Amino acid sequence: MLRQNHCLFLSVFLGIMFLSSCERTDNENPTNNRESIVIENLELFSDFDRHGLVRPVQIETLPNGNVAVLDNQTNKVHILDINGKIITSFGGEGRGPCESLSAMQLQISDEAIYVVDSNQRRINQFNHEGGCVQSFNFDTGIFRSYVTVKDSESYFTMSMGKNGALVRLVDLHGDSTYYFGEAMGKEYRPGDLEVERRTLQRGGIPDLMKNEITKYFSDDHLYVFLNVYSRLQKYTEQGDLLWDQEIDMPVNEAIFEKVVERAHEPESQGGVPVLRYILSMKVVDDQPYLLWYPVDDYPQHLVKTNKDGDLETIFDIRNDEFVFFDFTLDSRNNILYLIDSETSQIYRTKMPA
Repeated sequence: MLRQNHCLFLSVFLGIMFLSSCERTDNENPTNNRESIVIENLELFSDFDRHGLVRPVQIETLPNGNVAVLDNQTNKVHILDINGKIITSFGGEGRGPCESLSAMQLQISDEAIYVVDSNQRRINQFNHEGGCVQSFNFDTGIFRSYVTVKDSESYFTMSMGKNGALVRLVDLHGDSTYYFGEAMGKEYRPGDLEVERRTLQRGGIPDLMKNEITKYFSDDHLYVFLNVYSRLQKYTEQGDLLWDQEIDMPVNEAIFEKVVERAHEPESQGGVPVLRYILSMKVVDDQPYLLWYPVDDYPQHLVKTNKDGDLETIFDIRNDEFVFFDFTLDSRNNILYLIDSETSQIYRTKMPA
């Protein structure tokens, strides 16, 4: 399984600040007839005192059930077992082999651990024991240094409408580039951000956001979430569209209204508030899970779809103290892990069987 820069984290994190044991419930169901499950018994798994975590930003499950945590402040990856014991740590700050200056993305495959350094635009590849395998550069053009590794020779980036596409696949070995996915707007070229902000003030979608996506690569398929349209797509690794589903969450209206409200605030002049519906996406046993953006009085949602992308279950994370930025699910032990980057803490809970 693979999942898709420091500026991205800060913009999303600041946006969150402005937007404000499990049991089954029939109350406050955020979708019409979908099953809703409350998650409220969260156990502290890791923090600064236990493991020296300063700014954990991403977490992934390894095939053996251990978890890998990326700390953006130290640029290190920590491997923890199911009991919370650190097995090993690797990476670190620097310009040397497998070192990073701004490690913001962690991705796992059956053979490798990839750390994406947005500052040096470099992908560092490790084996599962933390040994440095290689480092290779990537290019996202003028856009965010946000990539999804396919393998040690290729990666996906946002196309941002170029060639009428959503996704750009770069093959380093073949020195080739392939575009796929139907763009939602024309190719974006940087312009006046104030014009973009005024579009949002009027309730429209700014051009710079129309083709922004969140990606996750798993089992030879690329999953794409259209950030401002709340649509989930599944492609073959060659770029053939298998399905396209709208994830209709009523909380989306509140999220959009809050971002439009922020666009009217004086502090937003010279920039454009972040508009997106999810913070993170993972695929477990061919089933996509999406961590929704928190807003106002709504609980933060973790959304599960079936293998065809149909909305199946809504998990309501009932906790007023934390906002979770990333998650992972250990399906073998049925454990959900959640990262609160603001407090440098990781929590976990048993998922319903």
